[in-house]
Amino acid sequence: MQQSLPPHDRRSQAPIHPAPIHSSPARHIRFRPFPSAHLLACLCLALALCMGLAACAAKEPRRAGQSGFLGDYSQLVPGEPGKASMIYRKPGLDTRKYRDIVIDPVRVVLKPDADREVDPASLNSLATLYRERLVDEIAPVYPLARVVSPQTLRLRVAITDVVPGKPVRNVMSIMPVGFIVSQATYVSTGEYPDVGQSETEVELLDAVTGERLVAAVDRRAGAKAPLRAPLDDAKDAIEAWAGRIAAELAKVRVQ
Repeated sequence: MQQSLPPHDRRSQAPIHPAPIHSSPARHIRFRPFPSAHLLACLCLALALCMGLAACAAKEPRRAGQSGFLGDYSQLVPGEPGKASMIYRKPGLDTRKYRDIVIDPVRVVLKPDADREVDPASLNSLATLYRERLVDEIAPVYPLARVVSPQTLRLRVAITDVVPGKPVRNVMSIMPVGFIVSQATYVSTGEYPDVGQSETEVELLDAVTGERLVAAVDRRAGAKAPLRAPLDDAKDAIEAWAGRIAAELAKVRVQ
């Protein structure tokens, strides 16, 4: 005779049905475009607009002004690319007789519309640096004269404008929107915004007669580089001018 299981055993033998798994309805995930995508689209549009406007503008860098240091500017004509902004060279210039040179102290003669942000002490320091660099670059080409003679050249130089760079705005202009604006400005004017700018006037004379042999006016703007001191671009311009003047003197000496 078959024994029946105890009640609790009967319950344990009951078929076990797994609990139904109720899957939640699938959520519709909406992917939103990243903000950078919108920013990129805006930047591309702004760049196209800026470049289109800049293409209609002149690409020639702004010309240097006149301070009065040279006196007569009527002989000067626009210089070639890579040369001074305005230049004069005596027709038929023959410098073979000259053996040495006098380099006057560099003067600060600000033109009427010159920037006035730089204090006089800083301008005088730049003038001192300018002459030191001229001596360093020119002395190997023309020795400095001890006594003025008919074989002596005289070099007169002046700083006529110094616009300090603006480092904070310069850094901001390498950010996307600032970069587009600065590139458009460069295309239209040949100069980046917020960089330092400097101008100089140069005259080469016969030291005895005072006859003008060469004269030039030039303007330089700084390069696009962040984290620079306000007068770094002016110092770079001085280095470039000293090297260029020495190179031009070396050319005319061998002619």
